[in-house]
This record gives sequence, C-alpha cells and structure tokens, in this order.
Amino acid sequence: MKQNFLININQLTKNYYVNNQKLLVINNLSISLENNNIVSVIGPSGSGKSTLLNIIGLLDIDFDGQYEFNGKNIKKLNKKNLNYIRGNSIGFIHQFFHLIPELSVIENIALPYLINSKDSNGFDLANNLINIFGLKDRKNFKPIKLSGGEQQRVAIARSLINNPDLILADEMTGNLDEITAKEIFSFFLAYVKKNNKSLIYVTHNEKFSKQANCIYKFANSSLEKIK
Repeated sequence: MKQNFLININQLTKNYYVNNQKLLVINNLSISLENNNIVSVIGPSGSGKSTLLNIIGLLDIDFDGQYEFNGKNIKKLNKKNLNYIRGNSIGFIHQFFHLIPELSVIENIALPYLINSKDSNGFDLANNLINIFGLKDRKNFKPIKLSGGEQQRVAIARSLINNPDLILADEMTGNLDEITAKEIFSFFLAYVKKNNKSLIYVTHNEKFSKQANCIYKFANSSLEKIK
C-alpha cells in the first residue's frame, strides 16, 4: 500500500545564476515527511537550508525535480491553488519577526486569517492564541513596545492562526538571547507536539536540533540523515 506523506520531494535540484554563472545550491535532494513529525536541519550558513525551506513553503517554485504536498504535484498547480496551500496549510516563522509596525499584536496575529478567509472569526482565533502564548496584556500594543521574546511569540502565533498542516521555522530563535531562546523554543515545541503538527526547523543550536524526531545535515548541496 502506498504510504501517504505530507511532503514528498524527489531529486530536487536548485540553481541560482550570478553574473551569468550557474551556482548549484541544492543537488538531487530527496526527503519525505509524514504527518505529526518533527525534523531539524543543520549545516553551515549559505549551505542551502533557507532555500530548501522556501521551496517547501512554496515561496520558490523555480526548481527541477518533483515535489508533492499532501499528494498534490506542486508543478501542476495553478497560482490560485498554490496561494491557497501556502496561505492555509503552511505556517512560516522567520529569524526576524517581520511584524507590521502599524498593527497591534492582535491585528498582526489575525492578519493571515483575514486575508485567507471570508468569515469574521480571525480576532476570536487570535485572542485564543494570545492567551495561549501569554500575550493577553500586550494584545493592543504595537511591536515597538514589545521585547524580542514577545515579538517572536507574536510571530509564532501568527504562523498558527490558520491551523496549518506544516510549520517551517528558519532560525526562529537566532535573534534572541540564550535564556529567552530556550524558553520560546521549549514552549513552541511543546505546542507543536500537543497539537500534532508537523514541523521542519533550521537551527544552528545543537541542543535544539537534537529535540527533533529526525535530524538532517546539509552537506555538498544535499541532505544527509544523521538521526
């Protein structure tokens, strides 16, 4: 019986062109992810980790090879369907929080839902996440009034507002001090496990990487499974 994967990538290759020179970033890479699985990706800066996350997150579809998301061939989907999957099935957390400075905490969290849905439940869902993430006293604050840890909690909550199947985190604690990073990561990982989410996260933190079910190392433009 054919196994169902949330993501199934086969022989993926990605090139960039710099000054008319071809730069190979990802070479013949294959990876599959089952539902409710947690994967960490480690490797030196510039090795292709963020590029891979951008491809998995459908931010970059200019690649060779095959990528299926929930059984759908990404290369065969039109722009509308790609946008729908990206907006509703995938949550993305960045190292830099990318909060909109003019919006309050609750508005920043609710925004992806309001963009992707026609109903008016966005602020109710955002309020629920605000309570879960300990931001009740900050919900009407603008980002400039928040600490780094609070801003990252807002960014994480925003990535969860649409109840995505897959969460992608690119050095999500890289811009925080060690104590805050540990607190945020531990809380986030507990949330992911409790809610049976799938997670792929890139990190330079060895201790954080070891908390995944599977660990991959980027080397020679491809992935090597080390756990």
